Amino acid sequence: MSARSNSVCRRAFLLLALLLTGCAGQGISERPAQVYSIGLFGDLAYAPKYEVQLDAVLADLNRTPLAFVAHVGDLGAPREGSCSDTLWARRFQQFSASANPLVFTPGDNDWADCHDAQGVKGGVPSERLASLRALFFKGDETLGQRRFGLVRQSHDPQFASYRENARWDIGGVTFITLHVVGTNNNRGRTPEADAEYADRMRANLAWLRAGFAHARAAGSRAVMIIQQGNIFPALPPFPGNPKADPDGFADLRVAVAKEALAFVRPVGLVHGDSHFFRVDKPFMIRGAKDPVVPNFTRIETFGDPNHHWVQVTVDLADPNVFTVRSRMVAANIEAK
Repeated sequence: MSARSNSVCRRAFLLLALLLTGCAGQGISERPAQVYSIGLFGDLAYAPKYEVQLDAVLADLNRTPLAFVAHVGDLGAPREGSCSDTLWARRFQQFSASANPLVFTPGDNDWADCHDAQGVKGGVPSERLASLRALFFKGDETLGQRRFGLVRQSHDPQFASYRENARWDIGGVTFITLHVVGTNNNRGRTPEADAEYADRMRANLAWLRAGFAHARAAGSRAVMIIQQGNIFPALPPFPGNPKADPDGFADLRVAVAKEALAFVRPVGLVHGDSHFFRVDKPFMIRGAKDPVVPNFTRIETFGDPNHHWVQVTVDLADPNVFTVRSRMVAANIEAK
């Protein structure tokens, strides 16, 4: 082989190595190998006795080479300190120590349920949300020992508060986080909560539309939406009241169905909230007139007391793109 050929090969090897470490600028990566995996978890350690099981999940994730890891919200339970700066500091340290790039999207237990009725004496959800944003969503990169860039919705002056809504591309797939939480998406509790819900959903719907527009322009092979709240009340188990009126998820269900149908290619929606690992399709609401969306797959992560994680393999050569596998943490199967 000639010296010039050796030089070309070395440059190609270095480029591939860079891509596989997850480095990217402005949330847009070059296209690495067509097959890679991601890790999904959340809704864990609802009591101090489960911290050791969460540690086992994090250790298992750290042993697994992944393009990134996403935590879908609920850092714990409100009555057990999930609203506290002390627990947040612990989770921030754990997320920052992740061997893989880590993305976090908030859950209801992290701010919306931080009030007296949930056992948090004197708690003020709006204050907790502002503090959560200041701690977990600084800068324009993921958390973790390896990091890559994110596009945040807060770059738009209209939505300057919404740093938690992010987007990034890896290997021909567009990923989007939406700030959607359980407890009916913080709707219907107080006038102040309803005002917060309305403003946040205006941001979420705009970010969802922008994400799909970006995916179409970029020629993305698939889209994955990552959020905490379970928006499908007709398919139990469902946390809280599945007949909540007003419904905090109705507008989002309509928007997701519309965008997925128009996109045609595979769309995955990842959520937590109801603590029940499942993968199902198509998108439909039983007994309703909503359209069936054949290219849509729902993926729900495990939740307390079942401390495990979910691996999704992304393969652009697969017509479905996403293949889902439960990752059972051996130490937690026998734990009581």
